[in-house]
Amino acid sequence: MAEFGTRVVFVSTFNRGLAITAWALDAFALVSYIAVHASLRQPLVLVPVAFVALAAWAVLWRPRLVVDDDGTELRNVFRTVFIPWEALIQVDTRHALTLFTPGRRFSAWVAPAPGRAAASRAARAERRGKVGPAPTRDDGTVRPGDLLGTDSGQAAYLVRDRWSELRDSGRLELGVADTAPVRIQVHVWLSAALLVLLVASFFVLLG
Repeated sequence: MAEFGTRVVFVSTFNRGLAITAWALDAFALVSYIAVHASLRQPLVLVPVAFVALAAWAVLWRPRLVVDDDGTELRNVFRTVFIPWEALIQVDTRHALTLFTPGRRFSAWVAPAPGRAAASRAARAERRGKVGPAPTRDDGTVRPGDLLGTDSGQAAYLVRDRWSELRDSGRLELGVADTAPVRIQVHVWLSAALLVLLVASFFVLLG
């Protein structure tokens, strides 16, 4: 349970591991090309290398969930969404951590729901006491995405825990969800850079 005033940042260690792997393979491909040709004969080969490096950072490393007393921030690939607690009406993990506001919903890229194998591992970890118990639904069952041994379950716990603390302490203004503003920042420059590098990489590899 986080104390009031603390800022909690959640990232996916699995995704970051994939990012490191992608960067390592990217570097290996570049070094291999230079070794085979004894030099960087075609500087344009740096374009697909740059695309892979940027894509791994944007898709796997950069996304995060931030929870503090003001609300929840979802930093996804193409946009960042800030949801104040007053606007939040529901938390779901069916496909990914998804936060609902009146008439809208926002999913967290960093916290997808687990596949069958990952859910089974998380359930075993819960039975062995390695992680805490997941919340149960009205019918007494547990949704796989709520298991605390999964990215979606851990992220949902952080959101629900702070949300309930603020409600129970009377620090959350109720009944204003329809008027509480949700802030959205589109990552224009990042999206443009990815698109340009993708198109350029296509032509470099094609030629």
